Amino acid sequence: MDADVLPEALKAIMSRHGWSQVELAAELGVSQSWVSQTSRGVKDSGIAKVQRLLDRVGWEVRITPKTENDAVKRRQFVSAVGSIAFVPSPKIAPYQDPEYVRTLAGRLAQDRYEQGGIPVASTALRHLKKVGFVISGKDRKLQSAASDLACEAARIFYDARRYEVAERAGSFAFELARRSGDFNGQAAACSALSRISIDRGQGDRGIMYARQGLALPDLSPSQRAWLKLRMARSLALVGGQERAARHRLAELGDTEGLSPYEKADMKGNVGVALAGMRAYPDAHAAIAEAVALSGQCSALLLVAYKAWQVESALAASEPQMAAEHMAALARIAPMVSSARVNAHITGILGMSARWSDVPELRQACEHLRSVQPD
Repeated sequence: MDADVLPEALKAIMSRHGWSQVELAAELGVSQSWVSQTSRGVKDSGIAKVQRLLDRVGWEVRITPKTENDAVKRRQFVSAVGSIAFVPSPKIAPYQDPEYVRTLAGRLAQDRYEQGGIPVASTALRHLKKVGFVISGKDRKLQSAASDLACEAARIFYDARRYEVAERAGSFAFELARRSGDFNGQAAACSALSRISIDRGQGDRGIMYARQGLALPDLSPSQRAWLKLRMARSLALVGGQERAARHRLAELGDTEGLSPYEKADMKGNVGVALAGMRAYPDAHAAIAEAVALSGQCSALLLVAYKAWQVESALAASEPQMAAEHMAALARIAPMVSSARVNAHITGILGMSARWSDVPELRQACEHLRSVQPD
């Protein structure tokens, strides 16, 4: 399936999925009026923007040369190689296609890293409801793909601080992976559930989920490393377990096979764990590295770990350092919409009260407070 001009492409996409203009606009992240005007040929957009938007639904812009025997086709919109949204499938619906579902999971992850969990939560919930039927089926590939999607939904709900929904999504992801025989999928779900428990201050539950994941066979090195990290973070929340937590952190080493997002997130998690154990110099170094890595790949991680830089400095009783990081945080915090980050910023402002006599920190607090959501 292909189209020679953008209006034809948009109409083909809506026809293929049975979407209205409003639904297509939601998938593309644009207004309904943009879809309406563009599909009627009233509005045109640059190639870069069009490629970025169409990539979200599995299409690409292809530029082809003019030939004597061919009409001029400067912009040809065709299904992307490796994309699955428009590849004929024996399945009766897109949500019954494992590759389509797995691509949706990847899209959700990218949106979370770029925007934060709040604006993506409704889309994640909609996709989750669509794949809910597969739990009773026999298609193992589909169950594994649906597990990936449910696991990413759990991470999104966690970032939006919708903890109960996040835990249900994580448990659903685990069950789907169990039924499909996907050990790494089960481990990913355990890691997500442990992460949720850590954020809620429930160290014992975090340990339980991490231990359950580590007991699984045939895990990838990166998945095992994440579970060890969750174990370390969980142990750090339990009294008397600092030595065990440090031992788990020491086991991590340089993990191979991580994406840029994962490298930044893992380094930041190590720093947060060290800060929780009052190993502040090492914590500062690890979190600073996470901030540097995040700046290259994820607005959400950049804001989150810049906030941790502030908290780590305050916890170490270094108000001048905290003021410097807080000034930077105030400039970047509006880039994302994350309930978890918002709550963290509120906590930081509370921690800062004891240094109200430090002019630089007081001014930085005022700037940070001014960008908080109403």
